[in-house]
Amino acid sequence: MAGDASETGLIKFVQPLLLGGETGCFDEGGLDGIREKYPMMKGVDGVDAIIPFSSDIKFNLLIRDMNTNVKRATKEEDNSCVFMKGAPERVLSRCNTVLVDG
Repeated sequence: MAGDASETGLIKFVQPLLLGGETGCFDEGGLDGIREKYPMMKGVDGVDAIIPFSSDIKFNLLIRDMNTNVKRATKEEDNSCVFMKGAPERVLSRCNTVLVDG
């Protein structure tokens, strides 16, 4: 499993919660299946769209293609998705809305 120790720990914690049922994302080949279905976006230079974690910036960020069959998305579910994790003050300072209770 790729990632640092805290990422691996988080994934191992939620995996049992996501097995089966309505979410069932791990029925799609586990974590590797999800990564294959939603690959990293590439920059114009062909490099993965990712900002790796560093203690200087205190977050990491990656962009995944949520529908590889659509190149010019017109619907929300066909867009790319930004995933960011890190220190709360670094993540929240980059948000302009917050979803509370659904």
